[in-house]
Amino acid sequence: MSQQYERIMVAIDGSYESELAFIKGVHVAKRNNAQLLLVHVIDTRALQSVATFDSYIYEKLEAKAVLADFERQAREAGLTKIRKVIEFGNPKSLLAVDIPDKENVDLIMVGATGLNTFERLLIGSSSEYILRHAKVDLLIV
Repeated sequence: MSQQYERIMVAIDGSYESELAFIKGVHVAKRNNAQLLLVHVIDTRALQSVATFDSYIYEKLEAKAVLADFERQAREAGLTKIRKVIEFGNPKSLLAVDIPDKENVDLIMVGATGLNTFERLLIGSSSEYILRHAKVDLLIV
């Protein structure tokens, strides 16, 4: 018997890999008649000044537009149960534990990496962190 999912979270960060995770997420949600959560986390670990804060506000507006486009695509694919979530904070802990717990997620779908090689060396990828800390099923695309 295969696993039945009810709430599927797809982490969207603007990378090609997150687009692949979205496409897979739509297919899995359709197969399971599940709710699709489109999630974007704005990393505030570097918040140091009012100017930086202003850039976060701009990023939130941009994230809303991107998630709205993904929602449109999911609806065109036949999904009706879609929720968009934008959070501020540490993407690793929010994507691995906090949002899945709060939203009762039973499957997390993320791209293999949204970072460049230098960023991965410095801080590690969110997908690696989620792999180690998530309490639910995880699919890394």
